[in-house]
Amino acid sequence: MGVIQNLKLWKNNVTHIDEHGNEVTEEVPRVLPPAPWKVIALLDRKAWLYFCLGLAAWTADGYDFNAVNLVATELSTVYGKDLSSISLSITLTLLFRSVGAVIFGILSDCFGRKWPLSADLWILAGLQVATAYVTDFSAFIAVRAIFGIAMGGIWGLSAAMSMENMPVDARGLFSGLLQQGYALGYLIAAVINLTAVRYSGEGYKAIFHVGAGFTGLVALLVMFIPESHIFANADGENADKMPFRHKAAGVWRDLKEASRLYWRMFLYCTVLCMGFNWMSHGSQDIYPSYLKVQKGFSSDQASVATIVGQCGAIVGGAICGYYSQFFGRRLTVVVACCFGACMIPLWTIPNAWSPIVAGTFFIQAAVNGAWGVMPILLNEYAPPQFRGVFPGTVYQLGNMLSSPAAQISTVAASNWIRGTPSGPKPNYSQVMTITMCIVFVACAVIIACGQERLGSRFELVTRAGAVPKIHPDDKNHSFEETGRDDAISHKEAPRTVYVEQV
Repeated sequence: MGVIQNLKLWKNNVTHIDEHGNEVTEEVPRVLPPAPWKVIALLDRKAWLYFCLGLAAWTADGYDFNAVNLVATELSTVYGKDLSSISLSITLTLLFRSVGAVIFGILSDCFGRKWPLSADLWILAGLQVATAYVTDFSAFIAVRAIFGIAMGGIWGLSAAMSMENMPVDARGLFSGLLQQGYALGYLIAAVINLTAVRYSGEGYKAIFHVGAGFTGLVALLVMFIPESHIFANADGENADKMPFRHKAAGVWRDLKEASRLYWRMFLYCTVLCMGFNWMSHGSQDIYPSYLKVQKGFSSDQASVATIVGQCGAIVGGAICGYYSQFFGRRLTVVVACCFGACMIPLWTIPNAWSPIVAGTFFIQAAVNGAWGVMPILLNEYAPPQFRGVFPGTVYQLGNMLSSPAAQISTVAASNWIRGTPSGPKPNYSQVMTITMCIVFVACAVIIACGQERLGSRFELVTRAGAVPKIHPDDKNHSFEETGRDDAISHKEAPRTVYVEQV
């Protein structure tokens, strides 16, 4: 890894798996990407199927997580607890996500994408129903902790399934669109909260019933899709007839070797994801309080501003994902962070409604533009045989490490009182300004210190356990190839293991 791998203007220095299944390091000229409609036209029916279901699963995840946030006041009344006690369930959900990322990621890398993902979604749907009907607060906390385990598996599996079945030239654009499923889930949950929760006889339970139905529908649809091709064409060695103990032994062998070779990349990606999650939390968690308490806007105005920001997120994610095919993943994130830093004054200084909303749109476009690169970036950084467990785990560990962001920001603002014409108020704007300046700079520096792996053909690598052994002895070649018939048509993928270049 290193900055000198480069951030050149007209060339990318790329270390990746090429179209022949070989790992190469080469200079790749930056070529303008085709028009977006031509990129979209690259997808065949299967690619659309995998992408849409991956997006639906991630949208369900975003909906399910934010459901408790939106009805926290009602839950506080039902259980006779204050809001800080209800917030404990949110914290536990975040903390236990990493466990789910490991469990379901390993299952996915061993047995395929669709059955672990479908099972995970069914569990989430059941826990949504349990959340609606559990009557004891301790049981509620336990349900949400288990919910966190199930939720942790969704992102890694959705990203892996979508990206490995996507044409290489379309991965940037659709990575950006995939990541915005979380924002879409939040928006759907907000609409349900404003309609079904308010006007149905079920009250707050309605939001969980709708969530369970939506998540269950996605789980059902996933059950009927074909398995991802790297598992459908797993070995060329009668994988279906291989005894389970042989499969397990092969996976365990490859996992130990990949852990030895990729531990530094694992730590790097965890730190990177922590920075990215701080970027999200720092720009979103105390934003409603900032608008209502410090700027004096109404709750409805705060809600409109949040919706505008989520629209900016979707736009920014799509644009940055699309242009990452030209600029490279790293330089795209650096540009997004620089743009976001320039928008901070528009986001925090004005007192008028319109400029603040404009600043919100552009800040969220920058934050989620950087995030839009993340699904494909982590799939390119991961050991290609473990793209279920690696991206999901580093993502959720980064999320866990950034979970105190809201509390830290709230305490800092509350202790930094600012005099205003209407009296002293917490200085949210100054706290958000300082936080986002630090985070944008830190994320730009961290991503610049990584490798560029643009266009890596990780879909040419067979599943975990399909190769006899990893041999990194030859310093000029970081994979072992034990057979290839027709890699491009996927009749039999090359049996390779990608080894980290440091």
